[in-house]
Amino acid sequence: MGLTLDNPFIVSSSSLTDNADKVKKCADAGAGAVVLKSLFEEEIQAEIDASGEGTDHTEAVDYIREIQTGAGIKRYTTLIKDASAAVSIPVIASVNAVTRNWWEQHVPRLEAAGADAIELNISLMPYDYKDSEAAILDFYIKTVESVCKLVSVPVAVKIGFHFTSIPAVVDALKWAGARAVVLFNRFYQLDIDTTNLRLKSGSPMSSRDDLALPLRWITMMYGKTEAELAASSGVHQGDDAVKVLLAGAQVVQVCSTVYKNGYEHLGVMQRELEAWMDGQNFQTIDAFRGRLSQKRSDKPETFERLQYIQALVGQS
Repeated sequence: MGLTLDNPFIVSSSSLTDNADKVKKCADAGAGAVVLKSLFEEEIQAEIDASGEGTDHTEAVDYIREIQTGAGIKRYTTLIKDASAAVSIPVIASVNAVTRNWWEQHVPRLEAAGADAIELNISLMPYDYKDSEAAILDFYIKTVESVCKLVSVPVAVKIGFHFTSIPAVVDALKWAGARAVVLFNRFYQLDIDTTNLRLKSGSPMSSRDDLALPLRWITMMYGKTEAELAASSGVHQGDDAVKVLLAGAQVVQVCSTVYKNGYEHLGVMQRELEAWMDGQNFQTIDAFRGRLSQKRSDKPETFERLQYIQALVGQS
């Protein structure tokens, strides 16, 4: 997105990046950039309600208050300022939103606080059968258009994979103003407690098996869209990063593996990537980025049917 990174490893939005000390740990361990823990739209509303400036109380606001995900826009801008002062790597603000009500008043404050870029984590859950796909895509596009008109820093959009056409969505977001698209958002995982007969949270952590989705779509889209592509979900080791870079990713976002292995694992993954590059005689990432994408294949049709063909004929 025009940012200068020493390496492609970005710590994604999470409690790993919710204060300046943790952001510094990421930088010291070798992160190329960080995405700060998301500012939830409901938190802004909670702050407005507390100050007496608004009266729109919702269940979502009460829920956010209960689980104490953070403060509001004032504390978030302080986080941006403190994190930016603590490190020299890019600091990316993150907004988790479900409506467009807040952009004009609040998003410019994130840029003013010193954010190098903004990641829009659009968490729209189409729970109503009346919601058409066209209306949902229109919401994404207009949200991005609105934000990009209000800030001069680059904007990335983190999306889920529940779309009929991922390439069409990515391209639409690019033309709406997004510089990059992050594939894919890891939404809340639902489970059921059969003993106590109630809903419960599933595992929030990704596994290496989750790499298949971003890997598939990045290989398909690299070189066909002007949007830069970031891989998210499933990158746990240096070899995973190699795979998505070969597919065409510009950067990789990591989270679960840092929770499991500590901040120092960022350096481990970077060294694993460098060791692979040395073994393959690659001097730069650009020398092999997208090398195994559909765009650069002499048999592009195999990318669309490969899994089915192998399953049918039993070849590996």
